[in-house]
Amino acid sequence: MADAPHAPDEILRPAEPPLVFCPLGFERRAFLRFGKLPVVTTGPGVDAIRRAFAERDRWPVRAPRMVILLGLAGAIDDRWRSGEAATIAAVHSADGSTCLASSVPGGEATIVEVDRVIVDPAEKRRLAERSHAELVDTESRAFAEAADAAGIPWAIVRGVSDDARTALPPEIAGFVGSDGETRTGRVLAALLARPTLLRDLLRLARTSRRAMRHASFAADALGCLEGITLCAPERPLLLFGGSFDPPHRRHASVLSAAMRALHAPAAVVMPAAINPLKAATPPADPEARLAMCRAAFTAADADFPAEVRLSRLEIDRTGPSYTIDTVETLLRRHANLASAVRFLVGSDAIRGIERWHRWRELLACATPAVVVRPPDTRAAVAEFLRGFADRSGFADAPDWLLDIPPVELSSTDLRTAIARGERPDGISDGVWREITARGLYGFGGGR
Repeated sequence: MADAPHAPDEILRPAEPPLVFCPLGFERRAFLRFGKLPVVTTGPGVDAIRRAFAERDRWPVRAPRMVILLGLAGAIDDRWRSGEAATIAAVHSADGSTCLASSVPGGEATIVEVDRVIVDPAEKRRLAERSHAELVDTESRAFAEAADAAGIPWAIVRGVSDDARTALPPEIAGFVGSDGETRTGRVLAALLARPTLLRDLLRLARTSRRAMRHASFAADALGCLEGITLCAPERPLLLFGGSFDPPHRRHASVLSAAMRALHAPAAVVMPAAINPLKAATPPADPEARLAMCRAAFTAADADFPAEVRLSRLEIDRTGPSYTIDTVETLLRRHANLASAVRFLVGSDAIRGIERWHRWRELLACATPAVVVRPPDTRAAVAEFLRGFADRSGFADAPDWLLDIPPVELSSTDLRTAIARGERPDGISDGVWREITARGLYGFGGGR
């Protein structure tokens, strides 16, 4: 069934831009001519890539929404011509037995990493047969593994410098230093020793410039991707629903901690219209709670590692706000979210999961991310989840519990304090302005 027209999500906190990694200085300078994303030069090879990730505190972007490996590669399959550019779908092992899939859908080529430049067409052909890849470079697998280990979405864009039938000058392997810059002295020495080398180098330079132009545009376009499009089972979308009546600072901090724990590229804050399990408690007006959420999750002290959205999906939908309905709508709207949705829930609520509407169907298509709510303890919640796994058949239930601090602040306590005319410590300035302007929770006798 098609969804009804809906208002688009508000992006309260956009993710930081992608960070581009160029192994060579030539590649970085080419990208700076055509692209607008932050870029660093790593140096060529596996060790340089690993060192770049080990020195993450030196990156010009603190928490990039994704990392992009950009540079030149050789073709080992006749499909690719020199001067073209390819977005990589997967990185193959040298024997073709395993592959690492890119975080970005729609890749068009496969690549294999080797430890040296492949210059001979016959060797290119043998490598293609073994690896079942189409392109070759010296960094792709190390880059993909390092990004996966860091929990950062990744993409690889390669310009094709030489096709599968082209032999490269054997001297070329020594032309680049460990810093990624050209060793001019070695190039001049090679030209003096073999003057005919100049023709080959000029031809390679022309195709490389053309390839980097195309690759730079492709890499820069990836900067337009929103965080929600980068979600995957290992990097889920985090759904944070609730009454938010009112939202408090701990709501923001627990969302931030959960996003970090799960490496979530995006989170959606989802105020409920009517909480079916709290129907006897009249909430503040839905539009007021939406406005308070907007203020709470954009507060200056809210520190989110990735994209945070505010959705009015449940507010605009008539009737009780059932999580299963929300998740099914998200899955219809975003194909990449299959098996990639987690919903943030307190330990008090998870204990009643079997009272939730269509709870088995919900747990089949979205996974809880449980945080401890006092007076619960971590040990008690872990014991409950083990028991739930045994009786329900959801064997992964013990893994639902997040290792983050307990949520200690209660919206109920805040409403009580506000009704007494007090401003509770857990309320941000923006939320307090909404409460006072609207006379919520009995403030000023307005309710």
